[in-house]
Amino acid sequence: MASLGIPAMSLIQKVGEEVFLHRAREITASQPLFSWLGASIVSVSEGYCEMQLPLREEFVNDRNTVQGTILFALLEAATFVASRTLVKGKAEMDFHQEMKINFIKAVRKVNQTIKANGRALHRGRSTAVVEGEVYDEAGDLVAKALGTIAILRPK
Repeated sequence: MASLGIPAMSLIQKVGEEVFLHRAREITASQPLFSWLGASIVSVSEGYCEMQLPLREEFVNDRNTVQGTILFALLEAATFVASRTLVKGKAEMDFHQEMKINFIKAVRKVNQTIKANGRALHRGRSTAVVEGEVYDEAGDLVAKALGTIAILRPK
């Protein structure tokens, strides 16, 4: 259909947001890291993913703040799923090639649930550009990320 000037549909357009959300939640839950973290997908739409993570004492460092690696892992997942919503055509293998994160505010309160928003800014033939933020329960921005996802297409 793309040869007729009709753009190919993304995976989320083909199966619908509810089906995509169900599949994305199953995949995330099957990942040992995210199962241990307790991270879950709240919502997805084309080019977007929102995840949440209930914080625990195990996530705190010696300065009594949540470790940056926890925030990074949540952002990596949210931006990856956001990019995945735009997959078109044949199955692709993709992975984060690089990601830059700014830690803006320390997260000191452990008994709260933080949220991450991931957005796909662009998904091309070989790379996708993604960004995301993490917010605490008060709605304060605590981290911001920008990344590149490498896309490997089947031959």
